[in-house]
Amino acid sequence: MKAKAILLFACLLCLSHFCFAHIVVDETDSPLSETGFCPELPVGSQDSTALPEKTKTTVVCNSGVSRYNNWYSFEKPEALYARKFLTKSIAPVATAALGIGILGMSDFELQLQESLNWNKDLKVPMYDDQLRYAPIAIGVILPLFGKYPKHKFLHLIPLLSSAYLLADGVVHQLKAYTAIARPNGAREHDAFPSQHSSMAFVAATLLHYEFGDYSPWISIGGYTLAGWVAYARVAQNHHWTSDVLTGAAIGTLSTHIVYLSYNFLSDLFTKNNLTICPYAVEGGGGVYLSYSF
Repeated sequence: MKAKAILLFACLLCLSHFCFAHIVVDETDSPLSETGFCPELPVGSQDSTALPEKTKTTVVCNSGVSRYNNWYSFEKPEALYARKFLTKSIAPVATAALGIGILGMSDFELQLQESLNWNKDLKVPMYDDQLRYAPIAIGVILPLFGKYPKHKFLHLIPLLSSAYLLADGVVHQLKAYTAIARPNGAREHDAFPSQHSSMAFVAATLLHYEFGDYSPWISIGGYTLAGWVAYARVAQNHHWTSDVLTGAAIGTLSTHIVYLSYNFLSDLFTKNNLTICPYAVEGGGGVYLSYSF
């Protein structure tokens, strides 16, 4: 029974997510120049062919003023992105359904817990607190080796924070609503779902989206770390199996929703020519914002 439970746990948490994964390849801006400035255009020039397709709406400031690229332009999303995101959600939805199903089978969950909680005395450090953010650390290190994320840095900040906030909000609402006791007998009745598992899978999914096209091993590594965090929570008797399965699904789905929303906004703004252009003049500067309806 113990070997079967461990095998089931590993397959569900690690393999199911990247088996259904489809890597999103976003279009990236081609640099206009080594300095990052827009090319000089004669005042009154109507020729827009000198600019790449994605920068035709970039503001050309007054004569004698430095010109900048549109530094917060949205990327044009991939065609049929909604359908592809729905496909990617099959595995986490199935994982959540399994977690909720196990939650309703108390005898089976007790058997799983007895098989998996070998480290309930906490004699072996499993570093689940630290490793839940390890995929993000990997994403910070990869640019040092020439592997850059798909989205611009200013876009990664809202993507990362929104995914974490959405997942954390759902987890805390469910904890308060269900009020399930932890298997280790802690006073707080906040077992379901696992916040550690949710945060770990948010980080792993972000790593997959931003760097997974370089090598599938990057995605596999991120999901393996997240799976280890979920397993450690059960092995140390902090959570039930249903807690970590549902937490993993929430983290993955929350990240999918954030990226789907980003693609929707990208589609909306690229259709309507959003332009944000900083400019500099002698003794000061400013930001130009333009949006055509």
